[in-house]
Amino acid sequence: MDDDTWERLEAFTREELGRPIFGGPIKLTPVSRLEKDLGVTGLDGIEFIDKWSDQFNVQINDFPYRRYFSAEGQLLFSSLIGLFSKRRRKPELMPLTLGMLADAMRLGKWDTEQLESASGR
Repeated sequence: MDDDTWERLEAFTREELGRPIFGGPIKLTPVSRLEKDLGVTGLDGIEFIDKWSDQFNVQINDFPYRRYFSAEGQLLFSSLIGLFSKRRRKPELMPLTLGMLADAMRLGKWDTEQLESASGR
């Protein structure tokens, strides 16, 4: 990458996530998934994206939060129900990566189709 987009996104992400209680610093890469790898979910995910959008002036009209983040407290409940009923299982969330956020920063807007396609999803 010829620009400083990744460095700015990495600094922002470290600031927002804080320091882990155990272990060393969090390893952040363009393929790091916000929900599965970094534990950003539910309302925290919405807040993270909103702050990211404001910080880097990225237009996020109609950002599909539910496509990428589980609802607070429903993951365990939904998992239990899914064990007993295939019909009631929630579809898998799409992974939202830091690389996708960096690409959106370069575009200046969130374009779900373009960003997911570019990330191989």
